[in-house]
Amino acid sequence: MYPRRIISLAPTHTEILYFLGAEDRVIGVTENCDYPEEVLKKETFGSWAYPDISKILNAKPDLVCTFSNHQIDFARMLRDNGIEVFHADPPDVKMAIEDIRKLGNLLQVDDVESKVESLLVRLHRVNEKIFDAKNRPQVFRIMNWAPLVTVGNGAFQNDVIRLAGGKNIFGDMKKPYFNVSLIDVKKRDPEVIFFCEQELKERILTDPSWETISAVRKKKIYCFPCGFTCRSGPRIVDMVEELARVLHPGLFTKQ
Repeated sequence: MYPRRIISLAPTHTEILYFLGAEDRVIGVTENCDYPEEVLKKETFGSWAYPDISKILNAKPDLVCTFSNHQIDFARMLRDNGIEVFHADPPDVKMAIEDIRKLGNLLQVDDVESKVESLLVRLHRVNEKIFDAKNRPQVFRIMNWAPLVTVGNGAFQNDVIRLAGGKNIFGDMKKPYFNVSLIDVKKRDPEVIFFCEQELKERILTDPSWETISAVRKKKIYCFPCGFTCRSGPRIVDMVEELARVLHPGLFTKQ
């Protein structure tokens, strides 16, 4: 079955390949790929930020999976060397799931449609629960602390917030990722703040310059695993579910 020798240069693609049941065809990943746990046994080809192109070419893969604007030049370089590349950079959850379907079809995965449908069913269940929610909490997603970076329209995290029943305080910005000032955040006054670095919670709660923000006063500050918040693989649905429980706890029963 073609392709048989796949190298994944992004944790998102690695998770998708395992979700599709194609792990036996994966000959290499990056140092950043850590899920599922068995991926740690795979040979590594540099990092997500700095893949080892020479090593990749020597491995003679028949498919390399690249991700995001950061890896566009790497994708072009590989194609120039005659290697097939699957590149993705989804702006929303719908396209993230469509990327899973496209990769599954490329790999000729027999049950790709049922796998994709299982994700869509879970998203539909969340939508049913929050459909009549009277309040859509204002949410601030911290991508980086120094400088302070967040997400806008065009980032899949923006869509995650929407599907979870929230409203991104910077959702009106027509760029996916950008720097903001604390003054900007205060003006928009988020009711919920989330991120993926555990140490940020204590830092925000103990910093006097943040204390007037609603989310801080009410201690609605949450840390989620990076695998949920920063990757657009199948666990993007987990992120929607978990964030929806945070934003609308009364609509979800504990399981």
